[in-house]
Amino acid sequence: MNSVLNGFSFALLLTSLFVLRFRGWKRPGLVIVYFLFFLMLEVAAVHYFLPPDAIGPGLGYVCLGLTAPVLIAAYLIWKHERQHGESE
Repeated sequence: MNSVLNGFSFALLLTSLFVLRFRGWKRPGLVIVYFLFFLMLEVAAVHYFLPPDAIGPGLGYVCLGLTAPVLIAAYLIWKHERQHGESE
């Protein structure tokens, strides 16, 4: 359970940073591919390279907490670009 939470939260944080930096709302298919790639990478790292319980659930919760402001910022940028006609 711990590896699933951490893998999901890490993948979500990295994907939200991708959305914010590279305007991922213009390419939603690529966002899904990035999320699945990061999720598989994190789960594989936990199962094959890290000892059991090397990363506790607290870090997963921190990543989920950091995801919220990043997604809010991405939403505000998307909204601003739509209001000013800057979207391509």
